[in-house]
Amino acid sequence: MGSRGFLDNTELRLVLFGGKGGCGKTTSAAAASIRLAGMMPEKKVLVISTDPAHSLGDSVGMPIGGVITQMEGIKNLYLLEMDAYRLYEEFRDKHEGTMKKLAERGTYFDKDDIESFFSLSLPGMDEVMAVIEVANILKSGAYDLIILDTAPTGHTLRLLALPARMERWIAVLDMMQDKYRFLKRHYTGRYKRDDADDFLEMMETDLGGVKALLKSDRETEFIPVTIPEPMAIDETERLLASLRDYGISVKSIIANRVTEQAECPFCASRREEMDESLKRIEESFAGYKIIRAPLFPYEIKGLKRLTEFGGYLFRDEREYLSFVELKSGTQDSGQRSIAFSPLASLSDLFEKNDSEFLIFGGKGGVGKTTIAAVTALCMAGANPDKRILILSTDPAHSLSDSFGCRIGDEITHIDAGGRLYGLEIDAEKMLDDFKKEYRTSIEELFARFAAGGIDIKFDRDVLSGFIDISPPGLDEIMALKKMREIADSYDLVILDTAPTGHLIRFLETPEIALSWLKAFLRLLLKYKGVVSLGRAAEKVIGLTRDVRRIKETLVDAAKTEFIGITIPEDMSMAETGRLLGSLKKLGVPCRRIIVNMVMPLTECNFCLMKRKEEDGYLRQMDAAWGKEYAITAFPLLPYPIKGIDRMTEICSFDQKLQ
Repeated sequence: MGSRGFLDNTELRLVLFGGKGGCGKTTSAAAASIRLAGMMPEKKVLVISTDPAHSLGDSVGMPIGGVITQMEGIKNLYLLEMDAYRLYEEFRDKHEGTMKKLAERGTYFDKDDIESFFSLSLPGMDEVMAVIEVANILKSGAYDLIILDTAPTGHTLRLLALPARMERWIAVLDMMQDKYRFLKRHYTGRYKRDDADDFLEMMETDLGGVKALLKSDRETEFIPVTIPEPMAIDETERLLASLRDYGISVKSIIANRVTEQAECPFCASRREEMDESLKRIEESFAGYKIIRAPLFPYEIKGLKRLTEFGGYLFRDEREYLSFVELKSGTQDSGQRSIAFSPLASLSDLFEKNDSEFLIFGGKGGVGKTTIAAVTALCMAGANPDKRILILSTDPAHSLSDSFGCRIGDEITHIDAGGRLYGLEIDAEKMLDDFKKEYRTSIEELFARFAAGGIDIKFDRDVLSGFIDISPPGLDEIMALKKMREIADSYDLVILDTAPTGHLIRFLETPEIALSWLKAFLRLLLKYKGVVSLGRAAEKVIGLTRDVRRIKETLVDAAKTEFIGITIPEDMSMAETGRLLGSLKKLGVPCRRIIVNMVMPLTECNFCLMKRKEEDGYLRQMDAAWGKEYAITAFPLLPYPIKGIDRMTEICSFDQKLQ
């Protein structure tokens, strides 16, 4: 059944909001859920955040955490920020015995080996647990509609690919059980199902249910959220292509933060730049319902403002409420001279930095890629004797969009007048290549083994398929490996990272990966009495060595500097505070914070109202972090910073705001 309006299909069971970081996914998901709960008081609505860096609680203005919580003031709306670690612990407690039994039956591993492997906190388990938890909630039937507030694009696509990938894991576990079934029939003449068979059937059924629901045009809808800026539109086009490949229904697209006010030259200039992007949105996404939501002069959070925002999303006609505060003429002259404490300059970053690694990170949509790209270009200009590489570890790469030239997964010379190079790491391809080489080496080794016997066939199949049980975060290990391989060829490597939640996991990966790789290697070596696993083991040993070196580099303050990027909004400030705490725990050196997109002072009420709110956050940041970190404020510009020419202009830009 089709839907003519925005989310007016009453048969929907699952709605996903996704898109580039910072476009307003969480705000849109929260606002839509409030509206839908009001429209369907007889139905129970559950909003789930699957982003490791949760901001759903920040958005609605109440603590949520890892347990389902009723929304204050709305009796049929419930909220959940997935606690992947807790979910994994619960899943392990419930099913660990069965999974160990499968491994013990189908391999040469003993209980100690299996215990060491299952005790690990595996990278990438947040996405796995999200799929399993959604499957469990759907199976329970406790909620009529589930709304997912997803992670930014790259990791959302990995989440959507997981049900099919997890089916391959189940197939490997089933191979282990099949050996046991064969032996039982061979020695006793019959086989009786047990709890291991029940577990495999349950997982297969649940995953099949999730896959079927995702592809149901009648029951599922994905809502991409974008903004009228070239890089966001580029990423939305790639997202839509992937969703078509997955067979996931898209009917509406939210174009958020549309500037409707033009009370001053700054607003008019932004609107002029935006017009071209809005035209492109209308043309590129002509087959979808476009929902336009305006840029507000204040942050959208809390029930009242989310309800107001929801009113824009569910309008059938393109009508826009006026901003009452702006029309009232109540802005006094004192608000036209807003000031804040002087903040540090970026000149020492561009000209005097001796680091070997610069890592840029923060919440989605705060301008990480842009700031990283500008820094790379400026440092290349200020240090013509240095070879500089900027690389992206975000699965949804946008370096090419930022520089205005194709980069891709081969090292590319960016500017003809300098020694700046770019690379968008295709970690998934690297992982696939690693798996192929691993499987080939296993097949070659078992093919040369002449003793024969039925056990060898089963163990060959299990050992060959065992790499498929690797956690989804193994692709991030591949990114680390690539970093280590190329770092020695450059004087400086600049990292443009994924948004906060997956950035933290990336920084945690070396520690977790070392444990996982060691456990994996121990399991492989169990077969050394059966076959010589020389080449397969060497690959794992080499990967372990590279990861260990990266771990040492990341915590070396003489070689590495992390630069936090944020914007002057409450939700971003809260997430930045959590990020800084994680960096301290991990020992990753951070001395600098860049507050991006600060509204400049103008003569219009809209800009002044926005700037007044931002100044409050700037003062809070200065009070909270000013003694420990150098804080630089960078203004919002009336045009996108895209292309080498525009980025070069920024290199000589006066950083001080009035």
